Amino acid sequence: MLDMMINMVAQKVGISPQMAQMAIPLVSKFLLQKSQPNQASGLLSSLPTEITGMFSDSEKKEFTTNQQDMTEDDMINALDSQCGVNDKAKSKQVITEVMGALQQNSGKQGGGDLFGDVLGNLGKSGLNPFG
Repeated sequence: MLDMMINMVAQKVGISPQMAQMAIPLVSKFLLQKSQPNQASGLLSSLPTEITGMFSDSEKKEFTTNQQDMTEDDMINALDSQCGVNDKAKSKQVITEVMGALQQNSGKQGGGDLFGDVLGNLGKSGLNPFG
């Protein structure tokens, strides 16, 4: 499933699969950090295990106990520096596509509502692809 997501994001945005492979956990982490603790707990249980397995137990505990105040610019800058995208518009598109892929591949029927709540909080920044 992760390979499918990587290829889909890479094709839609026009980046290498290697960049997409780095971007998916970064965007996932951003969503979990930005979520309220109860939302993060729900997201962790609905995300594919291939993604949640990338996080340590201490990171998962941090996601479910503390919400971080991160901005769209924080995520774009992280993608630019850590994935080598170096194009803010393309980084924003990567974030949008990864979030869409995560929502489509969430493991629970209720995942859509959970993603909608979390993404609704991001909609003010223009990142919510569904709002």
